[in-house]
Amino acid sequence: MRERDGLALSSRNVYLDPAQRAAATALPAALTAGAHAGARGREAVLAAATEVLQGIPEVAGGLPGAAGPELKPPPAHGEARLLVAAKVGTTRLIDNVPVQLGAAE
Repeated sequence: MRERDGLALSSRNVYLDPAQRAAATALPAALTAGAHAGARGREAVLAAATEVLQGIPEVAGGLPGAAGPELKPPPAHGEARLLVAAKVGTTRLIDNVPVQLGAAE
């Protein structure tokens, strides 16, 4: 579930001041960018998400990762999850979305 600004619904969001909250919207934006790159494969997904996060200096350590179903290693093609964890101020935020890796068959 998501809040109106796209952040994952979390009790941690109350610790963000307005500027931090605005910066934190980079997390769902990165996940969206990565998911849209899914047809080009895992590396393209991670690159697209990383590009969004690198443009936001208030988001620390926001390197995305990928996992397969049940958090196993991601497949070369098929269902996976794009994950991101980052600190915004002193608040650690985590989020994830499903992503289809590789061309649709």
